[in-house]
Parts: sequence; C-alpha cells; structure tokens
Amino acid sequence: MPNRSCVCWSPNCGNRSPSRLPEPIQPGKQVMTSGKLKTTEPGGAFPLRPDMTVRQVAMDYPACREIFERYGEPADRPLPFGHLELLTHFARRRGVPLRQLLTELSQAAGVPVDWEAPRAEHLHRPFITSALVLTLTLGAGWGMLLLFAIAWGNSWQAVSPGMVVAHGATQLWGFVALFVVGITLRYLPSVTGRTRSGYLLRHGLLLMFWLGVLGGFVWALFPSALPWMGVASGVAFTIAASYYMAFVVRQLAFLPLPLWGWPVLASAMWMLLWAIAELALRSYFRHDGPDHFRQSDRQLLMELALFGFALNAIYGFGQRLLPGMTGTRTPTWQAIRVGVAVHNAGVLARGLAHLGFGAVAAWVGAAGLAAGGLLFVWAMHGYRRTRPTDPRPEIGPESLRYYVQLAFAWLVIAFLLLVAGETVWGVRGQAIPSAYLGAVRHALTVGFLTTLIVGVAQRLLPILDHRLLRWPRLVLPILALVGSGNILRVGLEFGTLASDAVFAWLPVSGVLEVGGLVLFSVNVLATMYFSPERAVRSGHITLRTSVATLLAEFPDLEDALFAWGVKYLGRVRSVPRELTLGSLCRSEGLDPEQILQRIRDWLKSCSPT
Repeated sequence: MPNRSCVCWSPNCGNRSPSRLPEPIQPGKQVMTSGKLKTTEPGGAFPLRPDMTVRQVAMDYPACREIFERYGEPADRPLPFGHLELLTHFARRRGVPLRQLLTELSQAAGVPVDWEAPRAEHLHRPFITSALVLTLTLGAGWGMLLLFAIAWGNSWQAVSPGMVVAHGATQLWGFVALFVVGITLRYLPSVTGRTRSGYLLRHGLLLMFWLGVLGGFVWALFPSALPWMGVASGVAFTIAASYYMAFVVRQLAFLPLPLWGWPVLASAMWMLLWAIAELALRSYFRHDGPDHFRQSDRQLLMELALFGFALNAIYGFGQRLLPGMTGTRTPTWQAIRVGVAVHNAGVLARGLAHLGFGAVAAWVGAAGLAAGGLLFVWAMHGYRRTRPTDPRPEIGPESLRYYVQLAFAWLVIAFLLLVAGETVWGVRGQAIPSAYLGAVRHALTVGFLTTLIVGVAQRLLPILDHRLLRWPRLVLPILALVGSGNILRVGLEFGTLASDAVFAWLPVSGVLEVGGLVLFSVNVLATMYFSPERAVRSGHITLRTSVATLLAEFPDLEDALFAWGVKYLGRVRSVPRELTLGSLCRSEGLDPEQILQRIRDWLKSCSPT
C-alpha cells in the first residue's frame, strides 16, 4: 500500500502506486489534475516536458521505453523501469542532445513537447527581483533619506511634495504592483489551467513598469526640464495595466468564477483606473510636476492603488494562500462575499469624494472600507489556529503566521483610524491633518501591506520555485525590524502633532524598516537563485537536501536507497522537488541520521555514472 504519510507537494510528482494509474482522459476535454484545469492534446495525453522523469515518461507513454533502453537505461532493476531522473539530466549523462531525445520521445508518444514549461516556472523571478531592487533604492531607500531630511529640517515641509510623490509612486508601482503582477502571472495559470503569458509579452510588461517607475521618478524631481517624461511614464503604466487586465480576464473568463476570482478581477480593473488617473494628472501637470498636485489628487492615486488594486488582490489570493499559513479552519465564505462587495462600494465612494462629491461620501467610503476589512479578517479566522503544527521544513517556518496576524491587526487599526479622522474632521468640512493621514497611510502600506507581502513571499516563493526557504532563521528578525519600524513610525507621526522634538527620531523608523527589507531581499533572492544542484554535486548532503535533486545528480543512488528500506521510491513516477531527505526517511519509519551517513559513505565509495 502507498505510504499516506508522504505528502506530495508537486502537481507532477505522481505520488501514487504504479498499479493505480489515472483513468483514461478524453481528447480535447478539460480535466482536473492536482486541482488544476488542463486541456488534453488530441491524442488524449499531456505534452512532454524537459523536467519530467524517465520513469514518468516510460509509464505514461510505453512506446518511449525502447528509446530509453537504446540510450542505456537498464531494464533489469528491482524498481519499476526508469530512474527518477529528469530528462535533462538523463540526456546530459548519456551524452544525448536534449532536443534530439525529446524529439524522438515526442514522435514515439505522439504528443508535442512543451519547451517553455521549465522556463515558465521561473517567470516571476524578474518581477520579484525588480521589485526588490526598486524598493531598496528609489522606494524605501529614498524614503529613508527623506526622513533624514525631515529630521534635519524639523518639519514635514523640509522636503517637497514631489519628492514624497516620487517615493510613494515607486513603492506602489515598483514594489507592490510588481510583486502582485509577478506572482499573478506565475500563479494564476497554474490554478486555472489556461495558457500562460508569452515570453516577449511578459518581458515587455516588465519593461513598461521600469519605464513608468524610472520616468516618473525623474519627472517628479525635474518636471520643467522633462515634461514629456511625466506623460511617457503615465502611458507606460497604462499599457502595463491594460495588459494585466487582459491577462486576468483571459485567465478567468468562461469559467464558473470562484469567490476568490471576483476580487482578483476587481483588482485588475482598479489598477487600470489607477493608471489612467496617473496618466491624466501627469499630462495635466506635465510642466509643473507633482508639487502642484492637490491633496485630493494625491489621496485619489494612493487610494486607487491601496484600496482598489492591492487590497482586492489580497482579498482574492488571500482566500487560497492565507489559511495554509495560519493553520486556520475553512474561511466563512458568505462573510467574505459580503466584505468584498462592501469594500469595493467603499472604494467607489472614496473616489467620488476625491472628485468633489462631498465629505459624506468620504465618510461613507471609509465606513465601507472598515466594514469590508473587518469582515475579511473575521472570515479568515487568522487568530484561531485549528490545525496542529507540522514540523516538516517543506511546510515553512511556523513563525510566518505571525506576519499574517500582525498585518490583520494593522489593517483593522488603519481603517478605524481612517473612520475616526473622517468623523472628527471630515464631516465638519475640515481638512484632516497631514501627519494624521500619513500615520494612517503608513499603517496600511507598511503595517498591513508590506508585512503581508514579506510574510507571504517567504512561504509562496519557495513553493513556486520548488525548494525550501534559504535561511528560515531570518524570518523572526525580519518581522521584528519591519514591525518595530512601523510601530515607531506611526507613533512618531502622531507625535509630530504635539511636539516638533519628535521629528528627530523619524529616521530611526526608516532605518529599521529598510534593514528588515534588506534581510528579506537577501533571503528571497538566495531562495530563488541559489543552486541546490551545485551543493549536491560538491557532496554537501544534509537532511534538508532535496531528494529529487539528490536522485537527479546521482541516479544510481536510487537502487541503494530502495535496498535500505526507502520503498517510497518504488511507488512513484517522480519525486516532489520540495521533499527533503529527512522528511522522506521519517515518513518511511527510518532513522534519518543513519540514512544520511549511508548516503555519504556511498558517495565516497561509488563514482556517479
């Protein structure tokens, strides 16, 4: 019987007994595999991929077995035919050009080759890397320098509004939007089974983001010298938002739209409206720059970005991602449905208020946002863990759930502060103090949004890259730095309403937050770009080593592991790339340290073929 304790994390792992093959699939039909909709080829099977294993191809397409045998794959092993070795590694080990091997297999199997699949698994990386570079330089990094200038001048007026707008636009477009778009391009097709974006299109999209952010930053500082750059950056954002909207619609159209799909679709719509508003303002003030934006203009852009785009994306994707991080029970779907509707009504009311429809609309919008946020937090049960702690490293550090809980707390605090501000000042026709709005804005952008992005990224990016978080011990220090910096910043902004002496402490909050973002960037970049194959080739094997990587580099080790009692290897077609040696041994009831030592001894005594 299959070992049920060994969980499969990969959609292609084939974690089942060879005697229990999938039922025949009708050609051209959409089928559900591992929770994903896929469309079969005319022959009734799926395309070949370079990252499939020899055994997986041999079992799914028996006609390919003769090709593998011709290239030296043994047929007299105690295990099912075919090593648990990727086709890329098999071709390299046997000295066969990969394209030649896959062409022969494709002809024998009667299915095409999906050459783009391995590269598409990493399509999010340029977006995430760009987001980190931009936030550490022109976003949070520039914001920290502005805090030093404000502290030196002992006043918010020590820096121009244009400098602040340049910082804010970089954080929203260059960090938040790039992160969300990159994850969406990678994650959404894996859920819907629809065609992923093309290589040139997604790199063109990334280019538009870079042009928009860099062009807008330079224009904000030198509008009179480069008025055309403001318009060009707005056009770039509008093109990027239009493509993103088309991509989301194409992914979700003609499907029974799930509950999480509605806010994702709304997020794309609000992003397009945000880009159009940016283009309109940058065109109108192209010679004067953002220094001449009205307070309502800046608020409109910020709220379209935060409330319209970012929160809808979180309310959508969060339904699928957050329960697994927090270990909570199934969300209350009806409360989420109502909360999303109320939230978007609030965004609309706030937008109308900034366009001149009065203080009542602003208060109603704030109340709608607060009600929607409270309903979402309650419906997600983020503070009531119901599932036991899982010690396996593949699940991710237990402390990641604290990010979600802290972010939820700041979301509630920020919305309550917004409603209070509109009640005390707004409905009486008075302008809410800039420092008060700044505190609310920071509670949302850093307290909620950045905290949640940083936490979710340290769980989701390892999943998308099929590997472990590089340095799990950095999770709590990152949370401490970002969390303490945000608490200090929000408190100090309120403090400036009472005393000018508080300004001197503002840079401390910026240093803490940027320090947390630096550690976070190092951790996720190392996770994405560190090569586990190189470590395995050098003989650095630990209990956290990926079993799939180990078998790919040393395929003959598979027979030895099977002889030592790892019977799991005889039941599967491929091994999930996240599965570690320690977890596999424990699931088989074996002593992990003993197996590890045996592997090290085997590597010393045997030369890989």
